Amino acid sequence: LILRNLSQLTSEKFVFESEDITEAEYVHNCQAHQNLYSLCLYQIRKCQVMYWYGNFDEALTLALEVEKQLSFITGAIPATEWNFFFSLVLAAVFPNVSADKQKQYLKKLEANQKQMKIWSDNCAENFLHKYLLVQAEIARISKKDSEAVELYDLSITFAQDNEFVQNEALANELAAKFWLSKGKYQYAKIHLREAHSCYLRWGAVRKVEDLEQKYPQLREMIPLNGSFNNSQTTTTIHTSTGSDARVLDLATVMKASLAISSEIVLDKLLASLMRISIENAGAQSGFLILVRDDKLLISAKASVIAEDVAVMQFTPVEECQDLPVTVINYVERTREDLVLSNAAEGRFTADPYVAKHQLKSLLCTPIINQRKLIGILYLENNLTVGAFNAHRLEVLRLLSSQVAISLENALLYNSVEQKVQERTQELNEKNERLEKTLRELKLTQAQLIQTEKMSSLGQMVAGVAHEINNPVSFIYGNLNPASEYVKDLLKLIELYQQHYPEPADEILEEIETIELEFLIGDLQKLLDSMKVGAERIRDIVLSLRNFSRLDEAQMKSVDIHQGIDSTVMLLQPRLRKEGGRLGIELIKNYAKLPLITCYASQLNQVFMNVLTNAIDALLLARDCPSQPQNNPTITIATEVTDRNTAIIRMADNGSGMSTEVLHKIFDPFFTTKPVGSGTGLGLSISHSIVVSSHGGSLTCVSAPGEGTEFMIEIPIAPRQVL
Repeated sequence: LILRNLSQLTSEKFVFESEDITEAEYVHNCQAHQNLYSLCLYQIRKCQVMYWYGNFDEALTLALEVEKQLSFITGAIPATEWNFFFSLVLAAVFPNVSADKQKQYLKKLEANQKQMKIWSDNCAENFLHKYLLVQAEIARISKKDSEAVELYDLSITFAQDNEFVQNEALANELAAKFWLSKGKYQYAKIHLREAHSCYLRWGAVRKVEDLEQKYPQLREMIPLNGSFNNSQTTTTIHTSTGSDARVLDLATVMKASLAISSEIVLDKLLASLMRISIENAGAQSGFLILVRDDKLLISAKASVIAEDVAVMQFTPVEECQDLPVTVINYVERTREDLVLSNAAEGRFTADPYVAKHQLKSLLCTPIINQRKLIGILYLENNLTVGAFNAHRLEVLRLLSSQVAISLENALLYNSVEQKVQERTQELNEKNERLEKTLRELKLTQAQLIQTEKMSSLGQMVAGVAHEINNPVSFIYGNLNPASEYVKDLLKLIELYQQHYPEPADEILEEIETIELEFLIGDLQKLLDSMKVGAERIRDIVLSLRNFSRLDEAQMKSVDIHQGIDSTVMLLQPRLRKEGGRLGIELIKNYAKLPLITCYASQLNQVFMNVLTNAIDALLLARDCPSQPQNNPTITIATEVTDRNTAIIRMADNGSGMSTEVLHKIFDPFFTTKPVGSGTGLGLSISHSIVVSSHGGSLTCVSAPGEGTEFMIEIPIAPRQVL
């Protein structure tokens, strides 16, 4: 029944019957007589026919049905046919099923191929071409195009060598479908003609009819569904044997075309194109010349000696001494192929390059796409006369259309990529500028807030200092007269005691009550301590006024030591001993400094920030049991340099800083203190004050376990700050 169908002896494509028996009757008889072998064989053959006709769903159903009854045909030839076509069916339906199904199908394909490999190893003549064809289909669905091309070609070759004409036809048909999916109509054309010829020789007239229905104009390759059209890319291949598929090494040409079409990056495409051209043409060396802005520019150079292709930066042809410029100009002008068997003879002998090297074989061909000259391929062979024959020229012609398209695409991609890189670079630069501006704005905002806070604090301090200063001055001013008055009163009491040694009982009682002798001895001490306290208050008030210096909006000449001392005075409570813990020793090594012209209140803020950080570091080290318990010390030293600058060094013997922290201490908002204990702006603002406002420098030297030293260097006289 199956053979009758393929031989077109049944009424329709999907009808399997004869004059004696119908399909249903045949199946019923097999089941009635328990002839499961014949039933399986029938289902396998019908699965094959359904696959040949493209009814893959029905073919899959039949293959799965046979799988349930596989034990009845194990070891028989039909089992190998079932394995072969079951794998082909799975590959055919693979793109249209779910991801989970695809995983199942791949596992089944792997299992089938494992068995087919065993058969192939034992009898390559019967099974190797089948194994290779299924491998080609697996490569196709796995997107391994180059591998698929080679496997299709090998399968065709082995099927032909071992006279499996039906499988030779099938392999050609599948190869044609592959090339159609890639838009390579001229390659598909060759394989379809071969498939048509093989099916016809096999006697499968209905399959031939099926092909002709799908491709009614088979020779022109125009299918019914319009999936491809080769009317604009026809290629004539003349042969002496009459077989289109044998003249050219089709596998080589197809793989070369696939390699060229798969490259989109210009440099890689140029390298691939030159290697393929030299290999297929039998050239020693060659150049690829591209047309850019109506100029001929050398883009790539290759030779059989050099391993790598030299991709050149578009060197003008007229500047190159390594090729015949007159030949290139001729091909550009005529847009025709030029093949010279012996270039040392003929019309181009006057060319300097030809004359110098006595060229033998030369081939120069234009690369044209849609009547537009894209480039010129120049090849030479100086070993052999007549190296570039018609066959090799035909290979290059066959590749030329793909070369032109790929070059256009690569040039466009290169242009787009360059623009993208330029735009990306511009965006990155703008983003960097925006980020820098944002950081500066945030820093400026923070500095303004800090400056406003300091200004408000300074105003408040100045006001409080003024309010305190008046009564303190009044108290201090009256202490000396009060002391004199007390002395007079005590002298008077002494005279009373001398002249009236026996006072009344009431007076004696009062003397005992007030402890007159103790009062007389302690009163002067009390007045002296009041004087010391008043002086202390007056010093603090003076330090507050010196620290704030609200009256100095402009630079003024000041005593830097006075500003440092005022800052230290305000920090005295943090330097004293607390309970049984050590206080912080302060050592001053002042040099003789001239008056410094500066913004005094700003520098006082710098001194405050640096000294506060030093005190924090020392207190932290003092309270840490793991740290060596040295005597906490801050050393302040000043000096004058020969650069007309003053240097203020503030060093502590705390635990020091790591290199990572040291590199970040002047960064805005960087702090090593716990959240809420610092803003991370103190040293950043200090750096800005010293560097930006005074044209000086603020540096820090520190190492773990070796303490920290800040060095402030400012000009003695004002200078322009950049």
